[in-house]
Amino acid sequence: MKKVVWVVVAVIYLLLPNTSAAAWGRPYPGTLYNGAYVLVSGRMGGGQYVDMSSRVVEIYNPPHYQIAINVVGVEFSEDYYRAHGTYIGGPYKVHSDQRLMKFRYDYDTKAIWVLGSAGVWKYWDIYQVHSVADGHPLIPYSAEAAFAAAYNMRFFGSTTGYGGDRVISEDFYRTLGL
Repeated sequence: MKKVVWVVVAVIYLLLPNTSAAAWGRPYPGTLYNGAYVLVSGRMGGGQYVDMSSRVVEIYNPPHYQIAINVVGVEFSEDYYRAHGTYIGGPYKVHSDQRLMKFRYDYDTKAIWVLGSAGVWKYWDIYQVHSVADGHPLIPYSAEAAFAAAYNMRFFGSTTGYGGDRVISEDFYRTLGL
């Protein structure tokens, strides 16, 4: 009987999720360079960070705004991740090429548009499910970071989108200091 109990305990232990925040859901540093770079998307050993100091307000006509911001790619050490279960505290390489992203905002309706590679503005529907290939979470989080960098305030705030979930997590606002 003791063997059965030990087997059950071992199976339960193996199936329980690791409670380390670094290992489950947050393996990437939220900021780099003393907060100048803020994580907006991370997966498969790479992260995309907005350079908060690069924001440029192009249109200021409340409730309409247009802001540009640079996004940089960061590659993390897989060896460090295998050893520690996180990329936090490990070595990384910032790619020299940066991507300029431009956003238009309507503050009253909480609508945003992103300038596509073909030079066409595309509406970002917060009530539609988006995949990583579509730009989720890169587009809404970069747009929110750009707005926060320009005005030190939230754009979406507690606005809910698809499925009744918040468009931007409260954790992200804490990272931004809002």
